[in-house]
Amino acid sequence: MVEFVILAVPYMRRRGEQVGRAGSDPQRFQLLMEDMRTQLRFAEQLGYGGFCLTEQHLQVEGIETTTNPLFWNMYIAQHTEKMRVGQLGMNLTAVNPIQLAENLAMLDHFTQGRMFAGFSRGNTARWTGTFGQHLGITSTESDKSEADLRNRRAFTENWQLVKALWTQETVSLQGEFWQVPPAMDWSFNPTRDWSPDSVDADGKLRAIGIVPRPLQQPMPPVYAPFSYSMETAKFWAREGGKMMSMVSEEKEEFIPITLEVCLQEAHDHGRRIAADDLLALGGHLVMGRNPAETRDLYNGFEELFNFAYNAPPYQVPMGRLWTGSQQQVLDHVSRLRDSYGISEFFLWHHVGYFEQEQEMAMLNEFAEGVIAKL
Repeated sequence: MVEFVILAVPYMRRRGEQVGRAGSDPQRFQLLMEDMRTQLRFAEQLGYGGFCLTEQHLQVEGIETTTNPLFWNMYIAQHTEKMRVGQLGMNLTAVNPIQLAENLAMLDHFTQGRMFAGFSRGNTARWTGTFGQHLGITSTESDKSEADLRNRRAFTENWQLVKALWTQETVSLQGEFWQVPPAMDWSFNPTRDWSPDSVDADGKLRAIGIVPRPLQQPMPPVYAPFSYSMETAKFWAREGGKMMSMVSEEKEEFIPITLEVCLQEAHDHGRRIAADDLLALGGHLVMGRNPAETRDLYNGFEELFNFAYNAPPYQVPMGRLWTGSQQQVLDHVSRLRDSYGISEFFLWHHVGYFEQEQEMAMLNEFAEGVIAKL
């Protein structure tokens, strides 16, 4: 079965608007909430199986305003019936991993197991450096610098902590960044009687556990955005994560190389998996109802992407596009499915940037041309 997940990218300014600090306007956020709810309810009716967001903070400019994806997940879950909700992904370096493990577990329960978790190392210095200053953490460019190496060590330690808290009733981990638990006396009758291995004979706290643990056992599905870092790819191959890549058609030869290396890495660590367990593929949704509208939407998308993404501080190449006629996009998705054994696809979809009617029409074009056929 082929599944399609919307990677929603919310905007608090429309195409062509030249207003300052649109992200600071509460009424614009109310409008964004309404647009997002309407589009995702429509998308579920069309057959889309999931919804997720990136994590960004401090975006006063009104660009990619994905503040707290977990709240967004809960909001959309309340207005849909079956759609999976998740993140791609939560920054796992500049946060308290214990609290994040708890929050994700609660979301899993509140959505009756419809949640998937996504984690990233963070690529935005403004908020990662601000949020992570107590740990000396900032964003990463995978350049092997000291800041990059420290970011990766924090990421690895925090993931091990999240995974342990999800899969074990109590946990003890003494790391570089977190001491779980820190040294302390703990004299509490309920602990003594009902969780006795959490303390030692001298009343010292030795282990902690989160409440609740996830509904999905042993843990919810885990995803991670992936570009070209083979170190990251091998990490998730070992750890049980599924990567999502938006690599362009021009660089598609990287996919079979990644799959070969990572499948071997997984097998070497006891994971017997297939390509579909390891990798999902994504693209930017730019489909109009006719060639003229598609060209216009693409022009608006390209202008935005080169202004906000393929520019400092990100310098991110555009990657794969879902654009053209319904048949062209169907052929593209079918080829990827058949060539690489991939059955899960993500659609980078703007909410609030184009007109609401245009954004809903793009969802419908893809659903009619691809989802209904596959």
